[in-house]
Amino acid sequence: MSRNSSASRSAADSNFIDTNYLIATVGPTLARGLAELVERRPTDPIEHLAAFLYKQADVIHAKKQKEESAKRVEIKKPTDEQGKSYRSSFQNQTQDLREQEENKRKRHTEKLIKRHKELSTASPVSSSVHKDDEKFIVEFGETELHREAAIKNANLSQLLRSNYRLIASRNFRRKTPRDVARDAGLYENVDQIDTFCRGLLENGNIKAINYLLLYGYTELVYQLKTIENRNKNTFNFVNYQIPELLDRLEQFKEAIIRGNKNIVESIVHYHKKLPLYRDSDGSSSLHDAIKNRQLHIALYLIQKYPSLALVKDLHRRTGLDLLNLINKVSLTGEQYDVYNELKQTLIAAAVKNE
Repeated sequence: MSRNSSASRSAADSNFIDTNYLIATVGPTLARGLAELVERRPTDPIEHLAAFLYKQADVIHAKKQKEESAKRVEIKKPTDEQGKSYRSSFQNQTQDLREQEENKRKRHTEKLIKRHKELSTASPVSSSVHKDDEKFIVEFGETELHREAAIKNANLSQLLRSNYRLIASRNFRRKTPRDVARDAGLYENVDQIDTFCRGLLENGNIKAINYLLLYGYTELVYQLKTIENRNKNTFNFVNYQIPELLDRLEQFKEAIIRGNKNIVESIVHYHKKLPLYRDSDGSSSLHDAIKNRQLHIALYLIQKYPSLALVKDLHRRTGLDLLNLINKVSLTGEQYDVYNELKQTLIAAAVKNE
């Protein structure tokens, strides 16, 4: 009797200790994640919670890294002129080695370009693959739809049907064709574009709606709100699925900026089209990765989506153009290696997809 009672107390004490441990370690973070689930009610709660926990772990890791870096900087502060002189000499030697390596890689890159051009001439990419790559490249700048939208009594229906993606294109003032028509007071042209967009949803073309949202045409949400009460499916799509897509897109962009490759890969696994997004400046996921010096993520994206090499922002810059703006002297040894591999991959992808 006494022995059983003692065993029960021991098991209870063990459970109590485990519970305290969980509350003290992951309790607050898990509570916030569960609260977010209740607030947002995503379609896939488990995936949403996993992404949330990944994000929290990344924040904690970044904080620790920052603290450790601060400590290392404090330890490595120069104490005398001899140390400064040694470091200066070492940096000069390192720079010389990098320049030698860069010259070697340039020669290798030139050979690579020549080889790819020869291959492209000898055995061009099949039309089906070429079409599949190009269909995601939205034209930014002054498009035919911009010009037509500025003409009174223009019939935009044929142009919209032939290439609906032009709706999301922006000129050098970041104006869409709809903006151009509205600014000109041509509200009949505005109505043609709005009616076409509503028709996409009414006809069940969810794929086209999602692409326009990925291409940065978020004005579409307000147009679809006018027909949200047509039926339950339309209401759910406008009020739940679209916000969830836009929320996931923001998570993806943030993961790129922070350099969290685990979250990037996880989101891409479930949402394969997200890396094809464009913002109001025409920037793609590749542009954002390079601008934020997340070169390992840029390399991952271009290897998975080679057609991104052809994407240009509103300033007509490709990912390679942005990469060339980086001062190589400021790169660490590991970054330098990734930089060179990324540059070669971008050149090869551009040649192959031209």
